[in-house]
Amino acid sequence: MPKKLKKSIAIGFLALLLATIFAAIPLNTPTSHAATSAVAAIRSGSTTGYANVRTGATTGSQAVATYAPYTRVTIYSQVNGQAVWGGNPVWYRISANNAAPRFVYSGLVTIGGSSNGGGNTNVGSGKVIVINRTAQWAYFYENGRLVRNSAATTGQPGLETPLGVYHVFVKLSPTTFYSPWPKGSPYWYAPTHINFALEFKEGGFFLHDAWWRSVYGPGTNVYHYDPVDGWMTGTHGCVTMPYSTVQWLYSWAPMGTTVKIVA
Repeated sequence: MPKKLKKSIAIGFLALLLATIFAAIPLNTPTSHAATSAVAAIRSGSTTGYANVRTGATTGSQAVATYAPYTRVTIYSQVNGQAVWGGNPVWYRISANNAAPRFVYSGLVTIGGSSNGGGNTNVGSGKVIVINRTAQWAYFYENGRLVRNSAATTGQPGLETPLGVYHVFVKLSPTTFYSPWPKGSPYWYAPTHINFALEFKEGGFFLHDAWWRSVYGPGTNVYHYDPVDGWMTGTHGCVTMPYSTVQWLYSWAPMGTTVKIVA
């Protein structure tokens, strides 16, 4: 075979091989937005209360929707934005990268939460109170059905509300709380009037109202600014809720009602 013909055949074979390779792996193929979204959608959760969906990671950004409590959300990413509660600046992006930006403040979302509230699928029969320390939220069940929920405030760092399962064994209305810590202690407080109190653990752990607070919910168990009462932190281990909630709870929950404190 002439040398020139052999060379032509070799060049043709090489060209065919390169064409096959480039057909299988195209150059400069743009990344699929769907694939990016699927990878970025790292977690899911549910709202702990009514939550505004905004176009940016600040409360000054436009609110385009309001989600009801227990609305399921997909979290595609998290960004640092406005610190709304307790110095927490984290916001969750709940829209895909190729969609209009939509953000919800992280303090209003429980990671992995479920639509029944508190992430509990089996609370048992009878009346059960579930306090979620992460969400700073209270859930009230009767025979497995959620009948009410409320924002709550639990123990401050160092005096956290103890995890576990307890039962209401004392009900007082009204009563006065006296500090077990002496004057001079950072935990001391003056004798305090309480309208409704339900003790669930020995040592003075109560569910009760707190007239000195105007806000409850995510971030209120740490140092935060109350718009009515100024700077304050969480409780001394009790669980506080708005007056109307505890007034209802006092009548609804009999002695022996189960109280579950969950993380």
